[in-house]
Amino acid sequence: MRYDHLIADARDAELTDSTRVRAAFDAIYCCSPHLELLAQSLAALGLNADDASLVTQLADWVLNVAPRGPLPMSPNEAVALAERVRKVTEGK
Repeated sequence: MRYDHLIADARDAELTDSTRVRAAFDAIYCCSPHLELLAQSLAALGLNADDASLVTQLADWVLNVAPRGPLPMSPNEAVALAERVRKVTEGK
């Protein structure tokens, strides 16, 4: 899927919070280079330390907890993070 479709799902208040947070993560992943390991792909984004930490927390939730709670962040926070990641990667 493309970033635009995924971020639209992340913003869709009719979906569950878990689905929205997962869609935001998938949107972030669309922005990353597709290297062999997820951690390598996310590290290659070149984010500031705070956003890198948030993306790591989100990835950990997706890989180890999802779709159960607790969520690592609210859907709105996940959307904001995805938008910041997109802005950083568009500048490269």
